[in-house]
Amino acid sequence: MYETQPEDTAPEGSPAPPAAVPPAGADGPAGPRAESRRDGGVAARRGRPAGARAGAGPTRRRSRTVLVLGVLCAVAAVALGLLSWQRPAREFVDPAVFDAARESVEALYAYDYRDSEGSVQGKLDVLTGSLRDQYETDLQSGIIDTYEQVSATTRYEVADVGLQQVDADQTTATVVVFGQYVVESVNSGTQAPPEGSECTVTPEGAQSCTQTVQLQLMDVDGTWKISELTLLTTS
Repeated sequence: MYETQPEDTAPEGSPAPPAAVPPAGADGPAGPRAESRRDGGVAARRGRPAGARAGAGPTRRRSRTVLVLGVLCAVAAVALGLLSWQRPAREFVDPAVFDAARESVEALYAYDYRDSEGSVQGKLDVLTGSLRDQYETDLQSGIIDTYEQVSATTRYEVADVGLQQVDADQTTATVVVFGQYVVESVNSGTQAPPEGSECTVTPEGAQSCTQTVQLQLMDVDGTWKISELTLLTTS
C-alpha cells in the first residue's frame, strides 16, 4: 500500500547573503566622510542603514514560501475530505450489506451432489434479474449431471468483504469478496493444480483456489440479492 536527507551546503543558485555593512563611525577607506554622500544621507534620514534593502529579498521569499505551503495544506485537506466522502466508512453503512454479501456468495458457490435440487435452488434464491435467468439456464445444461457423476461438493470460504460504493438510500451496493473456492470430488486429490494457477491441494484431497469476486447487490423487498457478478481472478 523515499525520502532523501538534505545536504548541509546551500543549493546551487541560492541567493548570496547580503554584504556586511560597517558600523556607523568606523574608519575605513571612505572614512567618516562617507556619511556625507547623498545615498548615505538619505539612508540616515530615513532611519535605516543603507544595506537594509539587501536583506529584504530573503524575507519576502520566506513569506511567499509559508503562503504556498499553507495553500498546499488546504488543498490536501480538501482532497482527503473528498476521498472520505466517496469511500463511506464501514460503520455508516447498513451491516446487512456485508452479511448479505458473505451469505450470498456462500450460497451461490455451494453444491452437494447428495442434494442437487436443494443446491440449485439455494443458488437461484440469492440472485435477481437477468443474472438469475442466466444461471437457471446454465444449471439446466447438463453441468449438474457432471457434478453428480464425480460426487462433487463445492463451497466458498469467505476471507473478507470490502465495500466499493453504496447509493445514498442504501438500496444498491457494490462489494468485493475475497476468499477461497474449494472443490472436492472423487478425483480432485489425484490431479495437480494447473501450473501458474492460485490453486492448491488440501490435506483432505480438495482443490482450493483463490477467487475474488465483485458483486452488485440490490435490495429486493427487504432482501439483498446479487444482480451482477464479475470474477476478478481467473484461478
